[in-house]
Amino acid sequence: AVVFGRGPGAFTGLRTACAVAQGLAYGADLLVLPIDTLLAVAEEARWAQVQTGAINPDDSLTVLALLDARMDEMYVAQYRYAQGQWQTLQPSALLKPQDLTTQSAEVGVPHLLAGNVFTVYADRLPAQALQSAQVVQALPMAAAMLRLAPAMLAAGLAVDAALAMPRYIRDKV
Repeated sequence: AVVFGRGPGAFTGLRTACAVAQGLAYGADLLVLPIDTLLAVAEEARWAQVQTGAINPDDSLTVLALLDARMDEMYVAQYRYAQGQWQTLQPSALLKPQDLTTQSAEVGVPHLLAGNVFTVYADRLPAQALQSAQVVQALPMAAAMLRLAPAMLAAGLAVDAALAMPRYIRDKV
């Protein structure tokens, strides 16, 4: 399958990524595997924690993924990683930085805030939200999507190239 980050994200970037994935898939007679951008952020943060030895590869954790959406907003989604699988706890949404709240994580389960909003919105993010979790700078890297791909492909989440679509959260600008 051809993997691509379907969003949320910048309108033109999402459309370009989808079109390139569709073109490659048509040409090679492959399926397309759309991966949520915020899930790739969560996976990149998890992997960074594994690489530094902060957690083991199979440890459970929750991640609140945050990406700058511009226009004084951020994209946010929450995920849980357990037993080698990701589960969506809160689907992608738009949020003002000052409205960020974090839910209590399970006792003994690490909770991460991951993304690229911590510098640009530093003066607007609530202090209590930042203090309740470990902050990890992370972006939706291709390597993260490739780590996610085998399980998602096995779960039957790949689609025909004609059915691959970007995921827009902010559709009225």
